[in-house]
Amino acid sequence: MKKLILPILLLLLAACTELVDLRSRSDYRDYLCVQAILTDRADQPQRVILSRTVSYYEDEDLPMVAGASVSVNGVDFTEAIPGVYEAPEGYACTPGETYRLQVDLPDGTHCESETTMPVPGFRLDAVDYAYAGNKAKGIDSLWTLAIWGQDAPTDDYYRITVGVNGSFYPFQLTETINDKYFNGNEVKGFLITTLMQTASMRKRYGDCFKYLETGDVVTLEALTLDKEYYDFLTALAFSGVSIPILSPQPANVPTNIRGEHVLGWFAVCPVTSASVTVDDPFRPYYRRLLTGS
Repeated sequence: MKKLILPILLLLLAACTELVDLRSRSDYRDYLCVQAILTDRADQPQRVILSRTVSYYEDEDLPMVAGASVSVNGVDFTEAIPGVYEAPEGYACTPGETYRLQVDLPDGTHCESETTMPVPGFRLDAVDYAYAGNKAKGIDSLWTLAIWGQDAPTDDYYRITVGVNGSFYPFQLTETINDKYFNGNEVKGFLITTLMQTASMRKRYGDCFKYLETGDVVTLEALTLDKEYYDFLTALAFSGVSIPILSPQPANVPTNIRGEHVLGWFAVCPVTSASVTVDDPFRPYYRRLLTGS
């Protein structure tokens, strides 16, 4: 019996054998990464960021792409620091207008994209905060932010970012939402996001993660997105987005940049914002946001 079992096992093992192509790290191909998010805010810098992706296995800063020629609708962007190109001071985009981005690298590589700025989907009238807890689930301090305003009667998409004293959350910690919970309605005290303030995050990202104190100014910005840019950000969220974006490169993320071996997105977004000055950092949650008193 033992002599019979051994040949059968060998036959089964041979039948289940499949050729597996294990790619090595040297098979990696780098991509040009284009991060171009322009707005209608003339008081804010308008930037195009160019970098190159790195291998998934590498733990290194992204190589920034210097010396490129960057323009939007014929307006030249100047290289402020390596890989970061800025529009002339006071430049802003206009809702409903179409914009064309062109990028030319010193090695002759060319890529371009075209998109139209959507009309604002939300009118943000006010923002307010409330203290929501301390030392809970490893979070040093937590505040909740609520908004007041009016949503347009269309399906709209937003990216929410929060700043403290002009220092805003990094790109990967912003929030992307749709308006299914308040579509077309007046919004009164809608709890939209939170401020998670920790010492470790402040050390890494700056004062946007400081503990709130009397006199601090909290600002919330809502960028109206087109559906394609919303889908792009959603895909990035599942890929583990980092700063700059696409490092290391995620798989199967959409792009609207035309060119060979290029990733990223070109978007133009109207912005609405509101601010509140902190009077009592530990203002009770229910008394302020739910009763309005």
